[in-house]
Amino acid sequence: MADLAIVFHWTPTDCAELTLRELMEWRERARKRSSSEDSHGARSQTPGHPRRRR
Repeated sequence: MADLAIVFHWTPTDCAELTLRELMEWRERARKRSSSEDSHGARSQTPGHPRRRR
């Protein structure tokens, strides 16, 4: 649900009545949308290599 909150600005209340299947479908949409944002100049993180904190 955090992905949905970040990408679509939804609250837990917005997601409360969704089924598990619907949540997973929307989560996938959020993943795709956030991935497309990464291709527009944002640096994506390589899996298995967490970003270092400064």
